Amino acid sequence: MKFVGLDVGGTFIKSALVINGRVKKFQVIPSLASKGPEYSINQIIRAIDVLVKDTQGIGIGIAGITDARAGVVKTSPNLKGWDDIPLAATLKQRFKKPVKIINDVDAICLGEWYYGRARGYRNVFLFTVGTGVGGAVICEGKLVLGANGFAGELGHTVINFNGPKCSCGNHGCLERYVGARYIIRYARRLLKKHPSRLSQYKKLTPAIIAREAKNGDSVAKDVFTRVGFYLGVGITNIIALFDPELIIISGGISRAGKVLFDPIRKTVRQKLLGEQYRNYRIVASALGDYAGIMGAALLFNKRICPD
Repeated sequence: MKFVGLDVGGTFIKSALVINGRVKKFQVIPSLASKGPEYSINQIIRAIDVLVKDTQGIGIGIAGITDARAGVVKTSPNLKGWDDIPLAATLKQRFKKPVKIINDVDAICLGEWYYGRARGYRNVFLFTVGTGVGGAVICEGKLVLGANGFAGELGHTVINFNGPKCSCGNHGCLERYVGARYIIRYARRLLKKHPSRLSQYKKLTPAIIAREAKNGDSVAKDVFTRVGFYLGVGITNIIALFDPELIIISGGISRAGKVLFDPIRKTVRQKLLGEQYRNYRIVASALGDYAGIMGAALLFNKRICPD
């Protein structure tokens, strides 16, 4: 079986063919999210166009609150102007193929559960940290979508109700402390006060900051200590709610290694009720950029995603 899989985020669209669980012709293009839905949909069409021939369907994981059954993107903090967009119907009309959509983090979680780090586990929570921060839940061997399909929006849970304003309009959301743009913003704030190798970079990214942290730069290490602390707070809340046996951190930040995971694990050990009695692991994702694409293709697998 051959499917087109897409992972549509606030910054990039990742796409590929998924043939019997193998990824072929992987590509990345900008999502042009800041220009509005028309531009982003044209980019999605562009990504599909070069892959769609002789495929059985198109599966899409997309950043935002989705109605998977209706194929509608209800809203998205990281995709400007996406409100009640009938994405599945639009693409079905364009390509004359079955189209299924799901929240991007749910797609990543499905990919990791079926093919990657979470294979064989029954209770899993997956974070993805990038432009935004999302979450997805496997509970007792089933993907949890919730009554309205909106379960897992961890990035927009409030960890400080007097905190700074988030892109969603609320204050003190977890995303506001650990999303990519805020990691960079905090690093630049520290650079005004302390010398650092980070100052040599005209354009900072979380990957650059992580690399310099691994190399011992004190400012970069401070940035990731702070990020790890706040992610640890979020993970503590999730373990208290769902008691998962595995917590996966996905997205580019997950490649940071010990500089990120050590402060996460330290925070959870300090804050989690009954920590010494719980059996859990906090790990990085295994599939990287392929997870969401592979998970989106699984939307056509009736055993995993029955209609």
